[in-house]
Amino acid sequence: MRRMDFDFIKDSDLRKKIEGAVEYIYASYEESKKKDKSELYQTETFRVIILYTISIIEAVLFDIYHQQGKRLVKEEYKETTSLPEEYIHTKVENGRVAIVVVKKVEKSEIEIGFQELVKFLEKEKVLHKETAIRMLKANNVRNTLHLRKERAPVCTVQEVEHALELLFHTLQNAPRFIKK
Repeated sequence: MRRMDFDFIKDSDLRKKIEGAVEYIYASYEESKKKDKSELYQTETFRVIILYTISIIEAVLFDIYHQQGKRLVKEEYKETTSLPEEYIHTKVENGRVAIVVVKKVEKSEIEIGFQELVKFLEKEKVLHKETAIRMLKANNVRNTLHLRKERAPVCTVQEVEHALELLFHTLQNAPRFIKK
């Protein structure tokens, strides 16, 4: 495995978590290659490796996001006042008419999904379109850990290798977008 440099991540706790996660996925990957492992064991191990890999990428992208000037925003409705019942909206069942003050506020990190973050950073020219597409494709594999979602019966070593290449690419290029 290629040596990765995490010094660009200034938050020492985050850096330690990422270093530990990389060490774990490498050890898991090596363990999964052993001949005595069943296909089921390999598939599920590969899914976990991809989960960790995309989680690391997400953490790095959030680190970059927090150092960028622009933010993702949402609309919040304040000072809501309902009008009297004679103003009931007939096009929407049980609809009511209200007057509100709409305020734009910054989204918290917990409100920003991976897909939204990737698309935002692509729009801000932090990520190239091709990289964003690769990230979203790998994220779809990560989401197969949700057992109710449809998924391929086997997660392949090629998918893991693509995710790990994407991780290396992200870590290699991230320092360009981190403010010193």
